[in-house]
Amino acid sequence: MQQTKTKKSISVPEMGRMLGLGKVESYWLVKKNYFTTIQVAGRMRVMLDSFEDWYAGQFHYKKVDGTPPGAKWRHTTMSVPELAELLGLKSATAYDLVKRAHLETMIIDRRIRVVNDSFESWYAGQSHYIKITERSC
Repeated sequence: MQQTKTKKSISVPEMGRMLGLGKVESYWLVKKNYFTTIQVAGRMRVMLDSFEDWYAGQFHYKKVDGTPPGAKWRHTTMSVPELAELLGLKSATAYDLVKRAHLETMIIDRRIRVVNDSFESWYAGQSHYIKITERSC
């Protein structure tokens, strides 16, 4: 019976291809210490678990296979454009609403994210805005 080995690390060029990046930007991410790296036979390799952990916590880079980034934050926060879509608003109006309603926000990967509980609490206490999914035809 043959055992299959699961990959624990990837080369920097392979990581770059996963993100659709060139050589310079790939090594720039490594230089920023976003992931754990090891040396194997004189070559740098990115530990796959640290790469996936980084990917789940950021929103800027997207894998070419379509896997959405930011999995760590998607269940507890939403972007302002997502809030705009939820309420059927323009993005600028949604940003204004976040400020006026004093919704709790977090800055994640240099982007504003609205805390879902804060939004739901505000939404339950107001009657002006209606979610797209709750509108009658």
